[in-house]
Formats: sequence, structure tokens, C-alpha cells
Amino acid sequence: MRRLHLSLLPLLAVALLLGEVPARAESPPPPVVPVHASLKDLRPWLRHEDWTVRSIAAYELRRRTAPGVVYLAARLLVNEQHPYVAACALGALRGRPRRDLVMEGGTDLADAVVRFSRHEHPTVQTYAREILCVIPPVKLGDNVALYEGWWKRGRKALEREQRQMLAEAAKAKQAAPETPKGSSSVQTTPGKKDEHFYERLELMRKHGLELCIVLDHTGSMGPYIGAAKRQAVWLLRKLRAYIPQFRAGLVTYDDAARLRIALTQDAEALEKAFRKVGAGGGGDYEEGVDKGIRLALKQGRMAWSQRAYRVIVVVGDAPPHEGDVPRLLRTIQKAREDILYDRPVVVHTVSTSTMPVLHFPQIALAGGGQHVALSHAGALVQELVLLTFGGADRERIKEWMGVIDTLRKAEQKKPKRK
Repeated sequence: MRRLHLSLLPLLAVALLLGEVPARAESPPPPVVPVHASLKDLRPWLRHEDWTVRSIAAYELRRRTAPGVVYLAARLLVNEQHPYVAACALGALRGRPRRDLVMEGGTDLADAVVRFSRHEHPTVQTYAREILCVIPPVKLGDNVALYEGWWKRGRKALEREQRQMLAEAAKAKQAAPETPKGSSSVQTTPGKKDEHFYERLELMRKHGLELCIVLDHTGSMGPYIGAAKRQAVWLLRKLRAYIPQFRAGLVTYDDAARLRIALTQDAEALEKAFRKVGAGGGGDYEEGVDKGIRLALKQGRMAWSQRAYRVIVVVGDAPPHEGDVPRLLRTIQKAREDILYDRPVVVHTVSTSTMPVLHFPQIALAGGGQHVALSHAGALVQELVLLTFGGADRERIKEWMGVIDTLRKAEQKKPKRK
């Protein structure tokens, strides 16, 4: 028998040379999905090791319309484990047409949504099932098991459909007239600002974030002081949920300034310091805003970190003394140029009325910060969070934090396993 097998070897070799015995077919390379250049700024942040950075970048995808958005979301979902990141990425895919989901997402996206359709987080599961219902070429109802059964048999068909769609899109692009230089048919968000935002967030997570609230404690500030007292612990815990190395301190002022508490991570100590603040005094129109800011800037009193992002938020309803303004602006400028720290301190101002307090916008401009005018006391603490964390990106941060808060609440409400 062994001799018979050996005798057949030359014949097999000849047959292979003549092409009579087919060689094993190699699997085709994965399809290449074009990604618009405007999305280049997001790619490194979608791969970032920190879930906070990944989730904001994933949330940012829902604002983009350029080709490649679905592809980037699908690639993120392939290995994603954090439920908040997955929810943000899946949220960016909701409402997208089937053609985009198949052409850019293909088998990677189908694999991911099938997996996430059984996820324990209710929002992740809901979003995944919503997207999963769109991908098959036929409607399969609401039964997830039917989609899982389809996927076991339909992988090759979906891959072929994706390749065909990509080929057709490439032909259509070649046949389309060239877009004039300097114009674009795709709405995109400018990348430079986004890149700066993500770099800042990454450094905050790495080196810390520190906030000193400089609060006018005169009689007219009573409602705002009350709001700050009620939510001081929430403020610290809220920001520490995103920036573990977050510290906060408090300075109050009328015509003089007083350090209530230096920078701390102790939520109870911060709450105790706020409780001791009473609204009273004042009487004259102008207050010692400059004295409050100077005290907040003193390293020996506040104990600022060298590498952390440092933020001062001034809250009041009265301007500084007119004669003190020029010197105050020079003080802020000098503090921002201090080589002792890795990055300049940022000074924001909050006018506790619908009209800007005189000189508050000027102080914020000198401090590289933002000025905000509040209409009611209930918005104060939320505004402190947004200014501290986001600054110029406060609206984007507000939206994203709202999404994360909703995801956390949904997670807390999910039924416990027996």
C-alpha cells in the first residue's frame, strides 16, 4: 500500500503543473472603506486607552456626516468593552440608512451589533437591536434569535453585498464631476479645535484638574450661595467621576477676601466650608473682586499642582473697584505666564444676572476663559462643572455629560440577576 502511494506522487505533481488539480483558493483581502480626511482628527481618540476620551470621540461621530463615520464606529465596536463607549458609538449609528451600515460597517458592524444585542446594559442592548433590525436584506421582526440565526448563514452574502456597494460607489465617484478646489460637498466639523479639545482632556485625566471658586458673599448673593451649599458635594463628585485627580477650593470676598478651604478632594470638607458661608454685608456697589482673585492665585495658600489644569471661576453680581481693574488684569496676565506651572491658569467669570457685570467679560478675556451670565441660581453649579471641564467646549461637554448621566441612571435601574 505504501509503495502505491509513493508511485502516485509523480502523477500528482504533473497534474498540478498542468492545472488539473485545483489549488486551495485564498480568501480575498478585507474590503477597503474610504474615510474622509475631515475624520482624521478623531481616529487616534477613538483608539485611546481612556474610556472618557473614547466615549466623547464616539459621541462626536453623531455630529459628522462625512464618508467613513460608520466605518470608524464599527471598528471601535469590534473590541469595545466599556458600555458607555459602546452606547455612544451605537448612538452615532442610529438612523443611518442601511446602505451606509452595510457599505461601511459590513461584517464588523454586524458582528458587533449581534454581540451587543444581548448586552446587560439596557441602553446598549436597545441601540444594538435597533441597528441590527436594519442590516439584514429582509425584515425579521423583533426576535433577536432570528437575527442570530440569519447571521450564522448570512456572513458571506453580506460581505459580497458590501464589496459590490463599495465598487459601485467608487465608479460613481469616478464618473462624478470634480469638486472645485476650496469647496466641499460634505458638512464636517473643523478638526483643529477638536484635536486641541481631546489633547486637553487627555492631559486632565493624566495630570489632574483643579478648581478654585471665588464667590461674592454679600447679601444680594444669597440665592446663589444657597445653591452652592446644597450642591457642593455633587460638584466635587461629579467632576471626580470624569477626572479622578480633581480638587476644589473656595475663596469668598466682599471688600476683603477670605480663604474658606484650600484645594481638596474631600467632599465633606468642601461642603462644610460652603455651609459656613453666609450672605451679608456689602452696601456699596463695587466689591473686592481683585482681592479674591489674588488670594486664589497664591500658591502658598491654595497649594496648586505644577502639572494639573488650574481653573478659577469668579461668581458675583458686582464689579471690582474701578481703580483696581488695570492692576488686576496685569496680575492675571502675569499669573498666566508663571513658569512654575506646566500650563497657564484659566479664569472664568459668572455674572449672577442676565446682564454681564461690568468688567467681568474683560477679566475672563484676560484669563483665557469664558464669561457666562446666569438667569437663575439653580443653574450655578451645573455652570461651574461645564466651565471647569469644558471652557470653550461647554456646550459639547453639556450634551455628552447628559448622555453619560442617562446611561448611569439606566444602569442603576436595570433588574438585578437572581
